Amino acid sequence: MSYLSEVGDVAQEVSNAIAAVLGVDVEIVDEHLVRIAGTGKYRSQVGESLGKESVVYRTVLETGKGMLVSLPGKEEICSGCSRAGGCVETAELSAPIIVEGKILGVIGLVCFDAEQRERLLSRIDSHREFIDRMASLLGTKAVESRLWMEKRLAAEITARLLDKMDEAVLAVDHLGKPIYQNWRARKMFAAERCLDGTLSLLRDALATGRSVTGREVFIDTGRGRKGFMVTATVLQDDGKNIGAIASLRPVDELHRWAYDLTHGGSNVCLDVDDLIGRSEALKELKKTAVRVARSPSTVLIRGESGTGKELLARAIHSASDRRDKPFVAVNCAAIPDGLLESELFRYEEGAFTGARKGGKPGKFEIADGGTLFLDEIGDMSLHLQAKLLRALQERQVERLGSNRPRRCDVRIIAATNQDLERKMKAGEFRDDLFFRLSVLPIYVPPLRERPEDIEPLVRYFVSKYARIMGKNIVDIDPTVFDVLLAYKWPGNVRELENAVEYAVNFETREILGGESLPARVRETAAAKGSGGGKGPQLVEGEAVGLAQAEIDLIKRALKKHGMSYKGKQMAARELGIGIATLYRKISRYNIRP
Repeated sequence: MSYLSEVGDVAQEVSNAIAAVLGVDVEIVDEHLVRIAGTGKYRSQVGESLGKESVVYRTVLETGKGMLVSLPGKEEICSGCSRAGGCVETAELSAPIIVEGKILGVIGLVCFDAEQRERLLSRIDSHREFIDRMASLLGTKAVESRLWMEKRLAAEITARLLDKMDEAVLAVDHLGKPIYQNWRARKMFAAERCLDGTLSLLRDALATGRSVTGREVFIDTGRGRKGFMVTATVLQDDGKNIGAIASLRPVDELHRWAYDLTHGGSNVCLDVDDLIGRSEALKELKKTAVRVARSPSTVLIRGESGTGKELLARAIHSASDRRDKPFVAVNCAAIPDGLLESELFRYEEGAFTGARKGGKPGKFEIADGGTLFLDEIGDMSLHLQAKLLRALQERQVERLGSNRPRRCDVRIIAATNQDLERKMKAGEFRDDLFFRLSVLPIYVPPLRERPEDIEPLVRYFVSKYARIMGKNIVDIDPTVFDVLLAYKWPGNVRELENAVEYAVNFETREILGGESLPARVRETAAAKGSGGGKGPQLVEGEAVGLAQAEIDLIKRALKKHGMSYKGKQMAARELGIGIATLYRKISRYNIRP
């Protein structure tokens, strides 16, 4: 289909107007010599191809120049026409329809008698100017029609793509009035009033011109209040705010995806708000992660095994301006030293025996523009430490088998559970690399130092594995938390997750009970609850009296502040003990509301 065929109605109107003004017949053909519009006898021939009949129009299309034939059948150009010597036209003036250098077709003015010929030729210059303007008008209309159709198609494609998204999407115009919701938004929110919080956020973004990333908004969905993470982007045209668009993702879905993300592919990203827990330590860790994310400096994450160091690294990457670039993770302890160098820095074809044809890209190059996470950095050999230090200092890497360095923009986040200071004293870790890596040091506290995080983590893991195993576990017995709080968790969150997975496997009821937990966890908690048989011994009467006094104090504090988590925090503060100790005593003395 040609440009002109898309504006056939407009072309016919132009033909009628020209014929009425000039008193001659008009025909308009496209670049394929198909008649798009016409007057007089040509009106009934619209849609037909001129084929070999129109040597004149074909010449105009080829040269891009208008043409006047004042003596049809007798001029040189007519010799190539199939109707040479037998044409009924008395004169013909044609003009190309050109837009931005592209020839879209031809407008032709045709005379069939002496009177029309005289009228055309007597004012040929003004007629030529008039037909040129009409050609320009028609070409502009054709292009505008095509652009409009393309924009309409683009809008339709965009709408279809947005409807395929798992996130709810909402758009407003420059006045903050809702103009679009994708299918998820329509399904999620029963009425426009449910969107008041998001609409307010979008209007604020429009007023300030600043987009918003990862803002938590609570919305009444018609089925209760629910937390959503909202990202809003201001849409601009020539510097003016013309609207805004927001995507909304339920917070509970983010929690469900957390495990999958941390164990997924190398480019999986995780928001800081997806880190599960409610302890003050975790809240401070999140704040630190957000501040660190804004910097391009190297980060060294330290903490015991199983505390979620890679999870934190992904969250930092996701909150940084590198979020749209790769996140590449490498475990320095899991790869032999000889292979780790080629994994990190790439090798050229023929660099060593067995080298892959064409070479292999290294992790530095794959992560270019993004983040390279080096886990277990303390296990890296001194040789590779030197090469890593050089890459960090010079911002370039050198492939094995090549002496040509390559510029590489990579942010390094390293992690370790080892005592690097001891390794430096022993000569096993370079002090210059240590200082280069620990520009922004972060410590991830072990789980035993943040017992408040155990309950939300357990609830998340129970929901996760119950769904995987197709089990209907709707609640958790309070004794489960008593047992888990009494355990020290040397394997941290990873060990807790494994324990919950074990329990879900063996649970047969709808409520997860403490008897389903691994034996080592139950036995350790029981031993601590009984005192373990150590320390100074009291006679029976003294022990019972002290225990009863302690029970009375705890009960009074709990009655005063309540059995909620916050109430227990305040009770523990009043009693001068830690929250974990309070939980152990509640379990030990079997204190119930």
